[in-house]
Parts: sequence; C-alpha cells; structure tokens
Amino acid sequence: MDEKTLTNKLAESESLRATLERQIGETVKALAEADEKLQLEIAARKRAEELLKARAELELRVDQGTAVLATEIAERKRAEDELVRGQAWLRSLIDTTQDAVLSINREGRVVLFNPAAERVFGYSRAEIVGRKVNELMGEPYATEHDGYIERYERTGEARAIGRIRTVTARRKNGELFPIELSVTKIAEDQEAHYAAFIRDISEKVRLQEQMVENERLVAIGTTAAKIGHELANPLNGMSLTIQLLEQRLNRQLNPVDGQITSTVNRLRNEVSRLGTLLEQFRSLSRREKFDFQPTTLTALVGEAIEIEMPRYAEKGIQVECSFASDLPTIIVDIDKMKQVIFNLAKNAAEAMAGGGKISIKATASDDKVTLEISDTGTGIPTGIDIFEPFFTTKPQGIGIGLSIVQQIVRAHGGSITYNSEHGKGTTFVIALPRK
Repeated sequence: MDEKTLTNKLAESESLRATLERQIGETVKALAEADEKLQLEIAARKRAEELLKARAELELRVDQGTAVLATEIAERKRAEDELVRGQAWLRSLIDTTQDAVLSINREGRVVLFNPAAERVFGYSRAEIVGRKVNELMGEPYATEHDGYIERYERTGEARAIGRIRTVTARRKNGELFPIELSVTKIAEDQEAHYAAFIRDISEKVRLQEQMVENERLVAIGTTAAKIGHELANPLNGMSLTIQLLEQRLNRQLNPVDGQITSTVNRLRNEVSRLGTLLEQFRSLSRREKFDFQPTTLTALVGEAIEIEMPRYAEKGIQVECSFASDLPTIIVDIDKMKQVIFNLAKNAAEAMAGGGKISIKATASDDKVTLEISDTGTGIPTGIDIFEPFFTTKPQGIGIGLSIVQQIVRAHGGSITYNSEHGKGTTFVIALPRK
C-alpha cells in the first residue's frame, strides 16, 4: 500500500473517529438531557403527588371545617329561633297579662306600655310613650320620682326596687286609685332601664273596706238587737196603755180637754216612731234572707213609687222616669229592692219641702244595669258619710235607712254611690250586676 493510500486511510480513520466522538458526545448530551428531563419529570411527579396529597388533606380539612361551620350555623340559627320565640312569648305574655306593665328610660320617660296598662290608666300607648312617667303618679310620688331615680343612679340606694309597695296612681281622667307596684332594674340598653309591674287594687281595697264596714255594722246591729230586745216589751206595754187610754177617753160623756187629746196623740205618734226605730234596729242586726226572682228595673220602679204618687203630687213634686229600651231582666229580691227604691225616692221628696222634681233613669251596659234617682233639693253637706248608721240630716230622722239600703244593694253584688251639689240636688246611683 502506497503512502497516498495509507494517508487516505488515516484521514478516513480520523474522520470516522471524529464522527464517532461527535456522535458519542451528542448521545451523552442527549442522555444527560434525557436524564435531566427524567429527573424533572420525577420531581414534577413527586410534586404532583405531594400537591394531590396536600389537596386531599385540604379538601378533608375544608369538609371538616364546612361541617363544623354548618353545625355552628345550625346552632346559631336554633339559638336565634329560640330567641325570636322567646321574645315573641315574652311580648305575648306582656300583652296578655292582666297586670299593667310599663318600662321607662333613665330620663323617666315611658318606653313600653302594655294593653293592660292602657286599660288601667286610660291612656293609649301612642299617647303616653315618650312622656314622663310622673303623669301616672299621685302625690307625693309624682314630685319625688325624678329625685329618686337620680339618687339611685348615683348611690345605688333602692327604696322601691325589689319590693312590692302600695302607692297611689293617677288615671288619665285625674282619678286617683291605689296600686300594688313592683319595680325592677333591667339590662342596660339604650331604650328601657326600669320596668314596673302594676296591679290595680281598687276593688280589693273596696272589698276590704266593705268587710270592715260589715263587721262594724254587725257590731252595731248586735248592740241594736240587745237594745231592741230591752225596748220591745216596754214599748208594747206603752202602746197598749195608750190604746186603753184612748178608748176610755172616747167613752166619756163629757167633752175631753183638747190638751189631753193632743198629748195622747203625741204619745201614740212617738211610741209608733219608736216602734219603727225598733223594727229598723232589727233589720240592721238580723241576717236577712233573700228570695231572688227575675224582674226588670221598669217594673221595680213602677211598683215602688206607685203608692206614693198622690202624696208627691200634693207636695208639688213631679216624677219623671226614663228607661232605656234595652233593659235586661235582672235577678233580685223584688221586695227588698222595692224597699231600696222607695227609701231613696222618699228621701228625695223630703229634701224638696217646697216641691221640685224626682228624676229616675235606668240604663244598661255589657256587665251591669244602672239606676239613678235624682232630686232638685237642698243637697247633702260635704264631708259627711250619709251611710253611717245613726247619722241623719233630718230633724225627725234616725239615720238607719241608708245603711239598710246599702246593705241590701251590697247583698245583690252591687254598689250605691251619690253625688250632690249644695242647693241643686242629689243623685244616687245604684249599679247591679247584669245576670
């Protein structure tokens, strides 16, 4: 092989070696790139697995958190529902209770005023909310109230809070009446600061006073019965003696001295008056039996005053009756209620010595019937109790008639009151339950 051929072979070998080295380099590079890519893919896959695991853990935590949050939301909704129900129940309780409930703020202005308070005080809620609570108080409480709140806020010294007190309140029409008052301090807020629970005890006080009065009348009646028992026999003896004396005087042939006749007549009249007093004593002391029957005020009035109408006419007294068309039947002891009407009409006539007018009016409401007997007489002096036994303004009166009238009316579950103006007359008002 010549040199040229050998040179060519060597050149080809070098070229082949260079090619192989280049190919090997490229292969190594490709392998390195593939390895790097593989490592990246492995790292990416590992990261993806970690992300998937983290996502699963996050989803689990989210699910757990969502469940807890759902439970909390449900619990909160239940609590809110219970609060709403509780508030509705409390509002219903406040609105339906028979006791007056009101609340005031720190300035003493009314914030809450329930329907019972409207009935008790006569104000509507719209009228009283925002006004000073002092307007609902009698004296001295109305004047002292603001100072009491200021003192309590400053010192914590309680005089009414936490107790039940009996005080005087004032209705819209100005009427003063007794109440039982319980005051409490409520949770701090911007609206209400103190709450008051109020019970109108007017009827309770009236019944207590009536019970005391009845006990007093029983004591008076017992004493009167004893006196009556002691007087009965002597009066009967005196009456018989006067009758015998009159018979003997009538049998005498000679004319009897007029002075003797006049004296005997006076004795007879006085004994008769004492007999009437004795019978009223007995009425006051004994426990009456009542025979309740259905009737109407129209019939009662007619029967009670019919027999006296001629006497009224003789005295120049006009009787005017006015009866509502819707008067119901009432259940009363007819004889005793006629006695009540008769006595009141008789008193009215005696108060009008120079003549006048007796007005009798009967009306009905949902729960009662009312009878008014008015006169145009001299009126009743102020500052006296005309129902007091043995008190009278009449020269010849004994002061028991109105006490008996009051007893009869009360025994029927009713009431009797009056109003009078000096020189203009008197009106008696009898209220009986509608049955």
